[in-house]
Amino acid sequence: METVDLDFIVRVVIGLVVITAPIDPVKLLFFNKVVDDSGANRTAAAVKLTIYVSIILGISVLVGKELLEALGVDLNAFSAVGGLIIAGMGFEMLYGGTPSRAQGEDQREEGPSEGDGLLIPLAIPLIAGPGAITTTITFSSQNTSVDGLIAMGIAVGIVAVLTFLFYRYLGDAIARVKPNTIAILARLGGLILATIGVQMLLNGLKMFFA
Repeated sequence: METVDLDFIVRVVIGLVVITAPIDPVKLLFFNKVVDDSGANRTAAAVKLTIYVSIILGISVLVGKELLEALGVDLNAFSAVGGLIIAGMGFEMLYGGTPSRAQGEDQREEGPSEGDGLLIPLAIPLIAGPGAITTTITFSSQNTSVDGLIAMGIAVGIVAVLTFLFYRYLGDAIARVKPNTIAILARLGGLILATIGVQMLLNGLKMFFA
């Protein structure tokens, strides 16, 4: 595997930030409802949500590769398939102007469920759902060195910081953003995600047949 470099870190960060979609008024509504219904402190709730997201993505980084190897799945093949899935999610966002189904779009429409709403459906699947987990494992499988693990840790850390800042401090500003602007941002994110996915697909195929 190639050693990690700045380009790898940037791609991981961009991919995870786009897939977790921190700029999303609908997720903010979920968060506000959970806080209001429980009477929880907003800062404490934001910290709790950030911890949930960090744990989910962190486990994906640490366990994903080992799980694939235990199942006998070739990492390069998974990287190619993961890239295809990520590209498909990107195209869905590009043409729909909304998060993909793998990002919990169905749960967005259903609304908050009973129980710990910060965990389900907000942390998973709306923020760190199947799409984010697949993206995390796919990137991890592309670089299994210590440097790669460090890069993934940095990326998850950045996503965690953005998650906390958004839900604790930026919610009111994002809530005033017009739906058309959100749709444009979603399409732009979809284009970036599709490009990253295709690149991962081609790289996985190249390594598989090398």
